[in-house]
Order: sequence, then structure tokens, then C-alpha cells
Amino acid sequence: MFTPPDYLSPSSIRLYQDCPQKFKINKFDNIKEPPSWATELGTFTHEVLEHLYLLDPSERTHDSVKTLAGQLWADNGWEEKVLSLDEPKGDIKKFKQTAFSNMINLWNLENPQETFIDEMELEVESEVEGVRMRGFIDRLSISDDETAIISDYKTGRVPNPRYNTPDKQFFQLLAYALMLESANDVQTSQLDLLYLTESTKKTLEVTPALLATAMGTIVETKEALDNACNTGEFHCKVTNLCDWCHYKKTGLCPAFANK
Repeated sequence: MFTPPDYLSPSSIRLYQDCPQKFKINKFDNIKEPPSWATELGTFTHEVLEHLYLLDPSERTHDSVKTLAGQLWADNGWEEKVLSLDEPKGDIKKFKQTAFSNMINLWNLENPQETFIDEMELEVESEVEGVRMRGFIDRLSISDDETAIISDYKTGRVPNPRYNTPDKQFFQLLAYALMLESANDVQTSQLDLLYLTESTKKTLEVTPALLATAMGTIVETKEALDNACNTGEFHCKVTNLCDWCHYKKTGLCPAFANK
């Protein structure tokens, strides 16, 4: 009934896990969620910090962040993007202040002048246990022992550990570690999540057990997705998270269509 996508990404796997119906509406019906304050804030912050690390180490300063933010804001039409948000959490001034605060918080987590990154926004395409995968790694560093350190910026809050075990919190980065090993025969030793809003760095040492759990999640999700495509049945996973879902608010989700 539906043709499974040629490739999965770590984020699309998470999307299917969150809610198969949401995956269907997004991927097969091609009805995308509009940008939100949070997603645009994250995108702008990522954009500026990526350009920061293109500078020579000695030039990576607070002033450089301010200059880069101003240039990218103008060059990439960010004011129009923020003004067009359906549910803004504030005005342009608040958006800029929040974004700049997140960027400056990077200095609480690492010294950019002493941080060396080998690749940014690295596209990786590989096959993990028969599942074709594709995605982009935010930051990749190669350590002295030639193993990889994969890092990602986060502009949301640190998840409650009661509900997010390390294998779940770091799933996307663990998936990238598997992809990197499959594509380039590079072993990953460490994963870092940089929560800029709260100036918190979460680090995970990669182990065979964690990689095996992530691999199992990838394979199980692919099997479930293929079955849903064959039957046309993408069930609605109704949870408290539905209150933040665009498809519930717009009546597109069958679970809430007549409510």
C-alpha cells in the first residue's frame, strides 16, 4: 500500500517510534509540521556555531559570535522566518537574546579556541544490519587514538533521566556511530550532547552493549515500518506528547479528528 523510504535517518527512526501515524502524515502524506519557535531557535544557533568553528581558533570569541549572528541573520532572512511563525514565544528581540545566550553558553561547556573539530555537518550513508541509513553528523572529532567523538548541540532542556535512559537519550548519536563504522570503518569512543540552554554537557562512553541496543532499535523499527507499509496501518501512539503535536491541533490526526 505504501512504498517504504529508500533510506532511514536516526531522526526518522525516532519519529516513527514517537508515533507511526505522525510518521505517515509527515513522510507519506507529505504534510510537514511548520517551523516552531524552538526549531528555528535551534537551527539559527547551529548555523552560527558552525560558522564560528570555521574561523581560526584565535578568532573564536564572543564578539565573533555577535558578528556572525548579525551577518547570518541578514543574509538568510531570519527576521522574516521568525515573524512568520504561527505561535511565536516572543518578539524578535527575545528570539535574538535567547539565541545569543545559548551561543555564549558554549563557553561554559568548552573553550572554542582549544576545541578542534575535523568535520561538521558530515553526510554519512551506510547500511546497518541491512537497513540503509543516511544522515548528517553535527560535529566529528578524531582523537589521538584515531577513534571518533561525535557531538551534537541541543537548545532544548535536559531530559529527565527518569524517562530517558542513556540508550534513548543518545540513540541518534549511537546510530551515527554505527553508520560511521559501517561506512568508514571508524570506531566511535565518545558521544557528547551539549545542552546550551542549561550549560550542561552529557557525555557517554560508547560500549558494544549500547551499540547493540541501538542496532536492535534500528532493525525493529525498519521491520515495523515495512509491515505498516504493507498493511497500511499506522497506529496512533496517544501520549501526553500529543498536546504539542501539530497534527492534533489541526485535526489531521485520526485519534483526535472528531474531538
